[in-house]
Amino acid sequence: MINAPGGNHDALGLRIRRMLGPGTQIIDMHKQAAGPSGSAPTGRSRSYLDLYKRSAARCDGLSWTVLAAIGQIESGHGRNNGPSTAGALGPMQFMPATWRSYGMDGDGDRRADIQNPYDAVPSASRYLCANGAGRGGKALYTAVWRYNHSDEYVRQVLGLAQAYARAYR
Repeated sequence: MINAPGGNHDALGLRIRRMLGPGTQIIDMHKQAAGPSGSAPTGRSRSYLDLYKRSAARCDGLSWTVLAAIGQIESGHGRNNGPSTAGALGPMQFMPATWRSYGMDGDGDRRADIQNPYDAVPSASRYLCANGAGRGGKALYTAVWRYNHSDEYVRQVLGLAQAYARAYR
């Protein structure tokens, strides 16, 4: 996911691939975020970038770049919705038990759909916020660790979030 108007997308993509590995897909952040129906109705975010920003705003102190980094690492921004080998599903790769506790209807269709980015991304914000992500620092680290119990995962998410923050100044 690259949004660097006037920037060198190829160079940024290379840096991101070095950080995350050669199989990393680079996604156009302005491409429409498509739910199961394939279109974004009026009132929905028109891009993953907008969806991440709107969802992060639900949690005071949470940067959209953290949600974007999780979305990239977990599913390539919805390109691989699972199930994972662990059973995680959807663009934000929720485990079904976690989804039952934190899944929400983010688009007003009266359904909390684990496969729908309009529900999954705000649900990820809700989950991270409930675990203290909005406080930053160690609390953010812990909240991301609770998302996927791996210190390496946390380092990748926070490193990619920093790269996005630099690219989107």
